[in-house]
Amino acid sequence: MSDETNGTPERFAIGISFGNTSSSIARINPEGKPEVIANEEGDRQIPSVLSYIDGEEYHGTQAKAQLVRNSQNTVAYFRDYLGKDFKSIDATPCHNSAHPQPHESTVAFSIVDSTNETPSTVTVSEIATRHLRRLKQSASDYLGKEVNAAVITVPTDFSDAQREALTASAKAAGLEVLQLIHEPVAAALAYDARPEATVTDKLVVVADLGGTRSDAAVLACRGGMYSILATAHDYELGGASLDKIIIDHFAKEFIKKHKTD
Repeated sequence: MSDETNGTPERFAIGISFGNTSSSIARINPEGKPEVIANEEGDRQIPSVLSYIDGEEYHGTQAKAQLVRNSQNTVAYFRDYLGKDFKSIDATPCHNSAHPQPHESTVAFSIVDSTNETPSTVTVSEIATRHLRRLKQSASDYLGKEVNAAVITVPTDFSDAQREALTASAKAAGLEVLQLIHEPVAAALAYDARPEATVTDKLVVVADLGGTRSDAAVLACRGGMYSILATAHDYELGGASLDKIIIDHFAKEFIKKHKTD
């Protein structure tokens, strides 16, 4: 917290796990324990999705539900596009949502609003800002205090340009970024924060099967400080791809059994 007596605003910070598929927000409660915060819908794992209908913006679970009937105006899987040139991105994860398009060499999405004849172009940085602003508001509503700072997780392969883009989006959302922390390090620190945990020097492997990708990292812990020794990434293996394999399998079985598609 900052001292309000010198005229500076009080700093009230949260932790944000910003995933390509879903996000979570957390704080350290008055008892000194980490607490994952639920949003207004009661979700602690909040879909990183925004959807637009008739001039209204939907976020999280409500937005994810629009992937079926309003996919062209529903933006998902956007985190990894931050700070990237359009020519360098893989648009495969967006096969069932709004498709990315170039905008001044960066990535953007075209939103068709029935209240406006001209589609609006929204950059990925603006989408990230809107997502973070919603997370900030959910945390503020839950805590009864205005949240204005955050520690945010990032993948180990995030470039400097991506880190800068994320920091800028957070600032635009009204969040001072106290630190960008690598996802496997955040996971290891959370594991060590358990009451029964004993912090010792060690080598650990952190595996993360995400919605659109899988990551693994080898970490060294020395004196309670973690350093990353090696990483591996698979950008085609994730929960969404496993879901597709299962759906395709049972779709074929249905067609075979009922002789219809």
